[in-house]
Amino acid sequence: MSFIYKNPNIGNTLSEPNVVTRTSVIGTNYSVLETGGYREVWGLKDLNFQTFGGSGTIENSGNTIPINYSKSNLGFIPSKVTIDEDGISSGRRRLGMQVYVHETNLVYQYVIDNYEQLFNAAIGSIQEVASKYVVSDNTAVGLTLVNAWLDSSIEGVSGVTRANARWKIFYGTDITVTGGTYTNGTAIFTNSTGGTFNVTGFTTGSTSYTSWEATGDNQSPAVPINVVDTFTLKFTGAITSGGAGIVTDSAISANEMTIGLINNGGSPTDKTFYRGDGEWQTPTDTKLTGGTYNNSTGIVQLKNSDSSTVTLTGFTTGATEDTFVTGITYNQLSKTLTLGLNDGVDFNATGFAAEVTGGTYSGGSITLNNNDGTTSQVTGLEILTHIGLVNDTNVSINGTTIDSVNTTTYKGAFFDYVINDGTNYRAGTVQSVWSATQIQFNDSSTVDIGTTTNFSWGMTLSGGNALLQANILGGTWNIRIIKHII
Repeated sequence: MSFIYKNPNIGNTLSEPNVVTRTSVIGTNYSVLETGGYREVWGLKDLNFQTFGGSGTIENSGNTIPINYSKSNLGFIPSKVTIDEDGISSGRRRLGMQVYVHETNLVYQYVIDNYEQLFNAAIGSIQEVASKYVVSDNTAVGLTLVNAWLDSSIEGVSGVTRANARWKIFYGTDITVTGGTYTNGTAIFTNSTGGTFNVTGFTTGSTSYTSWEATGDNQSPAVPINVVDTFTLKFTGAITSGGAGIVTDSAISANEMTIGLINNGGSPTDKTFYRGDGEWQTPTDTKLTGGTYNNSTGIVQLKNSDSSTVTLTGFTTGATEDTFVTGITYNQLSKTLTLGLNDGVDFNATGFAAEVTGGTYSGGSITLNNNDGTTSQVTGLEILTHIGLVNDTNVSINGTTIDSVNTTTYKGAFFDYVINDGTNYRAGTVQSVWSATQIQFNDSSTVDIGTTTNFSWGMTLSGGNALLQANILGGTWNIRIIKHII
């Protein structure tokens, strides 16, 4: 059984999208078996797959793009990766799938290099179960294939390079020149993938002449003298005033000077030569001294030592397809978000709503402050004064007043309570009603936990208020009440 890619022929026909639980390891959408294809995630951590110390089939919501992996913590039982019927997908991962990561604004592609060779080598550790391939790690080749699926290395993260990354940055066909160097007639350019290409054939500069010919002296007929590198041609004659250069013997007229090198009064490399027409000139060899690259036009301009330029065209530019954000501004008055793009064409988003930054309350009206300087008001509010809360009152004195209600404003009250002395507990409701001269109440409560016979409620009228009082025969009691007044 060798590796053969095949589209699956099992599954359900869908009339609406399928979803899975966050812990599931099956595919969700796109491509074959609803697995792989193109998707978006927020951060680089979403590209990772971790077992989180678990065992059995690893189902964990922390894995955004998991594989179908069963982990064994027992040495005699192998761990296993289940590969789908197509042979190139497991869980939610499929070879070649692309994922856009918001954190880095890059697209990454899932790749296992030499996958077919790894699969074929591990045949002895693969079982076909229900049209799927189950790979065990109990052999070296099986472990290699399992580890290939478990690997979530990302290009450019933690020292991982493109050569050994499982998630590689996806450049598509839009590869651009990012820089370069020049050495001895060869320009070496680097591109956005990290690769290089060479441009050769430039004329190189030199501090010596490779070959030229002079006429022999005092010979008839004249005998040519061949001068090459490492060959020294000696001149005799006078040195001019100030050491400006070397000329031929003074007995020969200026119009009959023989050809020779001369120091032009500068550094040893500032050489001139005689052209044969009576003029001394600087060497015509040129050197590459620098250059620039324009990403929008795809043109390289190379500068030479003689101030001339060489233009190279035809490079692929990133202006038409590889558009990215270079800056962002927001205008609060117009509520417009402007994204600056590398191609010079800005993108504007409008219609943003104002954001509430704070507010105040007064006289049944709430004033909300917005971040654009405007305000909004909510009116017609009524403050509820008939509900109160008393918590954690500890009482040990008989006849202590726990709460009071104004008898002129209200005609009755309900006190929901819970009491305990640390051992004995009771909950209930004290129902009360009153007139100007009389008050009646009733305590309706739960069955005691322990016994609460040392605690009872009492109510009385005093100074225009109905008083709720605790009658305590012994102990210290914690009292919690919520009152409803009518």
